[in-house]
Amino acid sequence: MTKKALSIASAAALLLGFLAVAQPASASTLISVTCTGTNVINYSPGLTNTPQTVTISGQDTAVACVDLARPLTQLSFVAPFSGTFTTSCTALLAGGTGTQTFHWNTGETSNWNWTLRFSNTVNGQLLAIADGPITSGLYAGAQVRQVITETTGDQTACFTPEGMTQNGGPSNWVITNLL
Repeated sequence: MTKKALSIASAAALLLGFLAVAQPASASTLISVTCTGTNVINYSPGLTNTPQTVTISGQDTAVACVDLARPLTQLSFVAPFSGTFTTSCTALLAGGTGTQTFHWNTGETSNWNWTLRFSNTVNGQLLAIADGPITSGLYAGAQVRQVITETTGDQTACFTPEGMTQNGGPSNWVITNLL
């Protein structure tokens, strides 16, 4: 090889190396994160069996997350939420859409768009599943599935004038780019 050809080959290799480093993670990069924590929802006014406009506020808190790519990093997040819906005790978690931001203990955030796809009462506990993509921030492009088990709501309060003002319970999240 001539010196000129060697220089061109070296420059090309250097450029390809730079491009490989400068590119974002490919879709083939495995994202696999699982989190456990809690979900708390506050209702104002309290929910009754009659549909009404209700302001909700609350917070999801993941206290233990495991990222397979960073197994030694202790991850957790908080994710406050709020909104206004027309709902009732009989339509609790019956569906809807929204956005939420995970505020990670690392200082990073993940913004996701969720759709509540399913709810059912299992052994006296309300179970709901929300799915959606992370649109920006940490794990952008991955999908989230949140499984919420509402165990603390007093359903008998639905029959009182004050209504049910809070419920919550354990929640789990799976963040992955595997479909």
